[in-house]
Amino acid sequence: LLIVVRLVVLAFFLTWRVKHKNEDAIWLWGMSVVCEIWFAFSWILDQMPKLCPINRATDLQVLKDKFEMPSPSNPTGRSDLPGIDFFVSTADPEKEPPLVTANTILSILAVDYPVEKLACYVSDDGGALLSFEAMAEAASFADIWVPFCRKHDIEPRNPDSYFNIKGDPTKNKRRSDFVKDRRRVKREYDEFKVRINGLPDSIRRRSDAFNAREEMKMLKHMRESGADPSEPLRVKKATWMADGTHWPGTWAVPSNDHKKGDHSGILQ
Repeated sequence: LLIVVRLVVLAFFLTWRVKHKNEDAIWLWGMSVVCEIWFAFSWILDQMPKLCPINRATDLQVLKDKFEMPSPSNPTGRSDLPGIDFFVSTADPEKEPPLVTANTILSILAVDYPVEKLACYVSDDGGALLSFEAMAEAASFADIWVPFCRKHDIEPRNPDSYFNIKGDPTKNKRRSDFVKDRRRVKREYDEFKVRINGLPDSIRRRSDAFNAREEMKMLKHMRESGADPSEPLRVKKATWMADGTHWPGTWAVPSNDHKKGDHSGILQ
């Protein structure tokens, strides 16, 4: 209805413009009328698809027949689909919960696409150890989640969204072992969430223990070297990885070369 009203108003306007010439600037009037008619014609062309909209959807079976079935150009039937790289960016695990990022990663890894054609990269601008260890946990849980999704055609493939769906989860599931598999994966996911949510405390306790050990080493060295024991210890409050080395990124207690915007690049 709005298109029809605009069309009628446009017709009246253009008719008025053509009939009322500007004799003092006939060339300017002519150019403006031509432009207005051209823009009106473009607008009409733009409205055509709205009168008969076409909704397109991917036909997965056709894609499979074309790219994943044996053919003269592909005798082995090896997937000929293009490789896809996903890049997920995050900046601050305190503002962007690691569990949300982990669920995003899991939904990407479980996508219905040839495994050898898929790669996922995570970029953490904050360089936080929490993000790194959370993604390591996500990669471990993916060994359980991805086969479950592919085996039972799970949708959606974000674990948190899937397990919070209200309704009968067994609907349209034909395999007899679905209930058993779902119960097992749900239990594993609950444990995964507990591990992710416990990472901040785990990293803090680990770092406190390693820092205390470093203080003891320095204190022992001072005693052996005969230094004044009254001098305060100058031990950096580092953030430690599980393998007993300093985290090269941002520390919980910022220090030179270990704070946001000022830390070494990390490629893992």
